[in-house]
Amino acid sequence: MQSSKDRIKDVVARGLAPMFKAHGFRKSGLNFWRSAGAVTHYFNVQLSQWNRGDEGVFYLNAGVMFDEIFALRGELVPPTPKYEHCQFMVRLECLDTALPAFYGVPTDTPMEAFAREIASVVERVYVQPLAAVHNVKDFDALGWARAVPWSFPALIAYAVGHLEDARRLVQAEADHFADRGCTFESVAASLGLKF
Repeated sequence: MQSSKDRIKDVVARGLAPMFKAHGFRKSGLNFWRSAGAVTHYFNVQLSQWNRGDEGVFYLNAGVMFDEIFALRGELVPPTPKYEHCQFMVRLECLDTALPAFYGVPTDTPMEAFAREIASVVERVYVQPLAAVHNVKDFDALGWARAVPWSFPALIAYAVGHLEDARRLVQAEADHFADRGCTFESVAASLGLKF
């Protein structure tokens, strides 16, 4: 009998890997990425730390890495993208609230059909919308920045030149976390923004 980890890897091999390959993504383990102009589209399948034996679940993480934001912060773009390099990273259900927060693969799962279903969902919700995203302005037009409650929306607003919006968002974050010592200046500095 396959372990839950092996069944999840099987779902990836049967569905996600061929779908991502068809769209020009590279693969390393459970991570997929492709460069598109000044951005890198990055997708991650995350195994739950609580998976044991034949019981387990996985999460789908959707990310984007922006060359322009690295430049804005005076940082070099990493040659090989990793999860932690993505300035935008959310669970897939944040982009489509009709999706479940996680997926399970019980032993009686019809693997081929399930793998196709997962690949179809990821293609529809993540890959297809990003087809036209080649820079920070394209991403801003997509409207996904609001999927992240703090920091990232201000960063995107700043990067596309909407400085008043960025200032307002930084102030809102500082006000919300004032009890933790956050100020406008500390939030702006943590994001690498200069007003």
